[in-house]
Amino acid sequence: MARTRIRTTAAYRRMSEQDGVVHSEQASIMQPFQITRLPGLAVVLLLVALAGCSRGVAPAQQDEGHTHAGIAVTVWTEKTEVFFEYPPMVAGVKAPWGIHLTRLSDFKPVTEGSLILRFRGQAGQGFMVKSEAPSRPGIFVPAPSLPEPGVYRVIIDVDSPQLTDRIDAGQITVYATEADVPHDDAADAGSAISFLKEQQWPIEFGVEKVERRAVARTIAVNGTILPAAGQMAEVAAPVSGLLLAQANLRAPAPGDPVRPGQTLAVIAPGSGDQSYAETKARVERLQREVNRLQRLFDAEAIPKQRLIEARHDLEVAEAAFEAMGGATEDGYNYTVRAPISGVVNVREMVPGARVEAGDRLFTIVNPAVVWLRLNLPAREAAQADAIREVVFTVEGGEETFRTRRVVSTGSVLDPDTRTLPVTLAVDNSDQRLKIGLFAEGQAFVGGETEGLALPVEAIQHEDGQPVAYVQTQGESFERRPLMLGATDGHYTLVERGVEAGEYVVVKGAYQIYLASLNTSEISDHGHPH
Repeated sequence: MARTRIRTTAAYRRMSEQDGVVHSEQASIMQPFQITRLPGLAVVLLLVALAGCSRGVAPAQQDEGHTHAGIAVTVWTEKTEVFFEYPPMVAGVKAPWGIHLTRLSDFKPVTEGSLILRFRGQAGQGFMVKSEAPSRPGIFVPAPSLPEPGVYRVIIDVDSPQLTDRIDAGQITVYATEADVPHDDAADAGSAISFLKEQQWPIEFGVEKVERRAVARTIAVNGTILPAAGQMAEVAAPVSGLLLAQANLRAPAPGDPVRPGQTLAVIAPGSGDQSYAETKARVERLQREVNRLQRLFDAEAIPKQRLIEARHDLEVAEAAFEAMGGATEDGYNYTVRAPISGVVNVREMVPGARVEAGDRLFTIVNPAVVWLRLNLPAREAAQADAIREVVFTVEGGEETFRTRRVVSTGSVLDPDTRTLPVTLAVDNSDQRLKIGLFAEGQAFVGGETEGLALPVEAIQHEDGQPVAYVQTQGESFERRPLMLGATDGHYTLVERGVEAGEYVVVKGAYQIYLASLNTSEISDHGHPH
């Protein structure tokens, strides 16, 4: 069902000329239920009359300083947004109308087809005027002239390959004489933001109607992005030694992916009784001894006890070598290998430098799955077990993320912060979430809350304040501060700031914001039709 908003403008600034020419196939003399086309000479005479704002054309302003305000009307149907402007209507006087047609399917203009503007009086009389095509993309400029004063119902019929619709555009008043037209002595600019159709149509733009919806019940939460268990590893030097310059020139840098077992660094161990090289040499020596004693035992030249003792010594030496992370195929240099797959987050090794056992060389993180660690205040702790999902944003951005599953729910409050930890897993295969970021959002705890709801795309954050831009007319918008309630990640309840049935901008809000910075300049210039 169509909804209409009407406002008066300080001056009717749209005329029906297109660069000084009105085409005969686009403007016709109004007759009851028939169309009569103007000949070419009549069009020229009409242009002169329109340009001179003479007696035969509806006036926009009186010489005495009184203003006859133009009228702007916006109507929404299921398929169409119609925005039209016209001057006060006087019986027998031709008045130029500017009708803008926007398809709600993609918020683009109707660029072809015809339009019939119908008027039905209270006494049953009817009149109509037809525009065979838009004078400019999306803009039709009929010039009706109603012979009798009174109140008329306006019907707009659109017949286009792009759109077919019948729009009930409300009522208009036709005055008997120009003197009967009410004066508008004080123009009310208000706080409207001007953003013309010619600015809306070329960009990604869209609005959505504010309606009551049921939104899942949530509680406000905050937390921190952490690495998942087993998905972060600190790689330290297990031995003291030298990071051989030539062998470490291709060591992975921060941001490089690594896989388990991949070489990260090569260390030439230092000397000493407990050094890597000495331990490896002892393992090799004991291995040769075990092999020799095995041959002697097979030849029954030694008792079995000597072989058993030699094997025991080898096992102890191998255990010590493995504890250092040693491998027999690495030679006498120590190879540091990646323990998990992931991405190098930190690299602290420098080729050619000396390191001590325990010095950190790399930090590896697998960011495919991260954890969101919530810190529930004590007052919300009772609902911790009901949490199944969290919708959240992180600092520095407005993109919405969702958790995948609950990992754990704490059982004990932190005595210092009086919070309860709840951990949830988050898919991060695209690596947009960074470890250590703070997060805030809404946790779903079951049930629903009903109220006025806005799509999350309509909510902008300016200087820390949530706002929305409401379309009050086809080319006029208002900035509304909001008081928000629960959100399900798609719609957010709004407690204050908008009303049911209003239209909020869901695409192009930033361009509206930019227009608000220079609305007065844009309004002064207007635009021709």
